[in-house]
Amino acid sequence: MMKYYIFFLLLIGNLAYAQESKTDQRISKKKLIEQADYYFFQEDFKKALELYNVILDNYPKNHYVQYHKYVAYQLTGGRDSTLDSLKEYEANEGRTDKFYNYWLGRIYHNRYEFEEAQKHFQAFLDLDIYKTNEIEKETKVRLAEARKAQEFYLKSSDYEIVNMGEPINSKYNDVSPSFFADHGELVFMSSRDQFASNSEEEGDNFNIYHTTKESNKWTKPTSLSHLGTFSANNAKIEVVNNHGRLFMYQEEKKGLYFSHPVNDKWVAPVQFDSRLEEKKIASHFYIDDSETIIYFSAKSEKGDLDLYQSIYNPKSQSWSSPILVPGKVNSTRNEDSPFLSHDGKTLYFSSDNSESIGGFDVFMSEWDESNYGWKKPVNLGFPINTIDNEINFQFNEDNISGFFSSDRLHGKGKMDIYYFHKQGKVVINGTVYNKATGKPVPNARIDLRPVNYEDQNFRTTTDSNGRYEEEIFAEEEFKVQIYIGNQLAYTGKLLSEQADLHKSFERDFQIDIPDKVEETNYATLYDKNSESKYEEVNMLGSKFRKGEKAMLKNIYFDIHSANLTSESDEVLSALYDMLKKSPNLKVEIGGHTDNTGSLDANMTLSLARANSVKNYLVKKGIPASQLVTKGYGPSQPIASNDDEINGRELNRRIEVRVLN
Repeated sequence: MMKYYIFFLLLIGNLAYAQESKTDQRISKKKLIEQADYYFFQEDFKKALELYNVILDNYPKNHYVQYHKYVAYQLTGGRDSTLDSLKEYEANEGRTDKFYNYWLGRIYHNRYEFEEAQKHFQAFLDLDIYKTNEIEKETKVRLAEARKAQEFYLKSSDYEIVNMGEPINSKYNDVSPSFFADHGELVFMSSRDQFASNSEEEGDNFNIYHTTKESNKWTKPTSLSHLGTFSANNAKIEVVNNHGRLFMYQEEKKGLYFSHPVNDKWVAPVQFDSRLEEKKIASHFYIDDSETIIYFSAKSEKGDLDLYQSIYNPKSQSWSSPILVPGKVNSTRNEDSPFLSHDGKTLYFSSDNSESIGGFDVFMSEWDESNYGWKKPVNLGFPINTIDNEINFQFNEDNISGFFSSDRLHGKGKMDIYYFHKQGKVVINGTVYNKATGKPVPNARIDLRPVNYEDQNFRTTTDSNGRYEEEIFAEEEFKVQIYIGNQLAYTGKLLSEQADLHKSFERDFQIDIPDKVEETNYATLYDKNSESKYEEVNMLGSKFRKGEKAMLKNIYFDIHSANLTSESDEVLSALYDMLKKSPNLKVEIGGHTDNTGSLDANMTLSLARANSVKNYLVKKGIPASQLVTKGYGPSQPIASNDDEINGRELNRRIEVRVLN
């Protein structure tokens, strides 16, 4: 009998241990998700993604985590990938996550799908739900940016761009292309092979690489590491073709240096001109072909980047002290990466000024001789510029082609090197017919995208007679898509004619008309009944909060008193931390009671308890101006007062409500 008793005790003990272990796992899982969510809603998507992946390694079927993982992935390094996995969650998350349309708007915007972005942003704004003023204002700005970007992308310039591809571009940062005069030799800067210790991520350092063209292909780039290692902010080189010298900025020596090849080897860098030592020339520089004008960007007294110039005076054999570039080039934002045309009449540079479509765009400014200054800059438009960053722009001597660096969509790595050239155009026209009836199709949208760069789009719409006309690149293969409403009705390819032989050419299309043209109303996805009434305390300062108030659980007072007990410290500390991180947040601390006792006594007690919480916070350093108190007594019960458990005990509470 004794052995059965011992076995029973062991069984009970093992069951208790197993139960405790499961409880610990649930707590660990909950804390991990809370931690990942913290980074997610702080918009540190990279860190959030790391934690979500850790959670899914142990809990692969957690749909909430999977959904947030896909959002974080799309908003970091995954914008080139398919949306299929994320869209699988639309039915559920679109119904339960009030921010679903907000996230999809941002994701589509990053993917250059601006029409879809607009639909989702507008759907989020149309939701009749609680939204913070901050996120509503931000979404309106994002909606306006998507509209502006859509217009910008559809006004395509005469330039065609091509990613230089491998082996020049890598999965890392490749910037600052500089060619020798015959264009058969290229040097550039790259962060490849510069790794942080014990990490798969590349470091912040760049080396200079050299490659030559053989049989119309570029050889594997060779590192010129003996020329120095450069920081990301210092990753700029230039070949001055008159002398074939390779210029660089030596950060530790605060000056310009150059190297040149001798017997297939690059000599150690030597100082360009010691007379420049006191001129404080900065790293993002440009030297003209005669090596007598230096343009560079440097921080102004206001902290933004401005363009400066220093000019060599042959009479005094000295360089002028740097001055701001004259004219209208500099703005209240950042100007960087200058380049002067070979005839000296046009200045090109990158800027994130108010005329930028996003990030740094390339601008041009022409010289105004009468006013001795540069004219108002003009944005070079798409496809040179995108909603991402374009830098290191330079024209070749022919003034119809050149190179630049960009971190745009569909690149090989982070920053890639691109070639651009002017391309002749030809007019395409024709009629779109209903394949079944043979009748012309009015109001059909036609998108023609160059196969070698599908982000560029030539768009037109058929008229009432089914006719269309659009100017497109000549001698180019295009992907053709025809839409009826929002439904894709035709996909095909065409090769455009030569512009010098035919000013225009005709192409008709036979399409299948969808039986029913449906437009998804994204605003109807969300179920308002799933909206949260209460928010977590640590989220009250976030623009992503789901509710306008939080209930402070585990706040304890002495019986029939407003004196806080020590058991309340953990919750009050969380409230303090949130308010400390959100100094502009103003909140109401509301005291609530059950209905036992007189109304007057409960009203007085609820206010006193709210004031006790306020006093606790003020003593810890929260300004009293952030805090408003109010006693509600028993007037706002959230449960029945008939029972104590899950009744009166829930009604005796402190609530914190956001006021701004």
